[in-house]
Amino acid sequence: MGSWWGSRVGVLALLAAGVAGAVVQGLWACGGASDGPPGAGEADAAELEEASTPIEEAGPAPPDAGADAKPSDPPKTFCATRTPAPRFCDDFDDGELRDDWSVLTVLNGEADLDPTTSTSAPASFVVGTAPIGGTQSAHVHLRTTAGGAPTGHVVFSFDVLLEAVTFTQGVVAIATLDVAANHSFTLYLRDGDADAPAATLEENSPGSATRHVLSALPAAGAWTRATIDVDLPAATATVLWGTETALDAAPILAGAAKDPTIRVGAVYVYGPAASFGAHFDNVTLDF
Repeated sequence: MGSWWGSRVGVLALLAAGVAGAVVQGLWACGGASDGPPGAGEADAAELEEASTPIEEAGPAPPDAGADAKPSDPPKTFCATRTPAPRFCDDFDDGELRDDWSVLTVLNGEADLDPTTSTSAPASFVVGTAPIGGTQSAHVHLRTTAGGAPTGHVVFSFDVLLEAVTFTQGVVAIATLDVAANHSFTLYLRDGDADAPAATLEENSPGSATRHVLSALPAAGAWTRATIDVDLPAATATVLWGTETALDAAPILAGAAKDPTIRVGAVYVYGPAASFGAHFDNVTLDF
C-alpha cells in the first residue's frame, strides 16, 4: 500500500479492527453539516465524525533546597506561545486528537496522533487513506467553526508533511476554508479538472466555481507551513508554502463573511487513487 501506509502500525490498528471501508462517526459541538465536496449536497463521507546519561563523579553536594524547592514549569506548547491568541489553534500536544474540533470524519482511511514526528513536540495529526477505485472516495479530516463576522483578513495556516505532492490520477484536497456558509475555498494538490488537473485553490459560491491554479507545490517529505489568506476588503486570495507564494492575491468574489469553518487532512480523495499519507501540526485560524 505504499511506504507510509505500511509503516504506521498504530494508525493501521483501526483497519485491523475492521474499519476499512466504513465510517467511524462522532459529533461534537456543532456537527450535522455536510462534509462532502462543495455543491454536492449530502456528504458521501459521514461525519464523526531515551538514551541514558553516564553518571559522572560527584563533586560537592549542592545546598539542600528543602521546602522552598519548586518544580520547573513544563515547556509551553505552540498554541500557548501565540500572542495574541488566534481565534482557533491546535498543536495536537495535549494527547487528545478530537477535543478541540467539532467533527472527525473517517471513510476508507485512518486518523491518529503520531508521537514520532511533529513541528512542535510531542505529536502531530497523521492521516492515511487506502487505495481506492474509480467510483470510490476517501475522507479523513478534522473540522471546526470559529464564530464571528470577519471584516479583514481570514488566515488559515498549518504545518504539513506530505508523503507525495504530485499524482498521476485521482483527486486530492488537504484543506478547506469556508469564509461563509455559501462561500468556500478548497486547497487541492490535484483537482478534478477533466482536461488539465492541477494544484489549485478552488473557490465555490452559489452558481459559481473558479479554479485558481497554483504556481508551486511544497516539497515532499518535508514540513512546510501552508497558508490560505483571504483578504475580504480587497476581495483577493493568497496561498503560501512557507514563504513561497503559490497564489498571489487572486481576485475572488466579494461578500460578507460569517463563522469561518476549516477542515484539514485528507479532506477529499476521489479514485482511482493510490494510498495517501500526510501529517499536520500547529493549525491556526485567525481573523
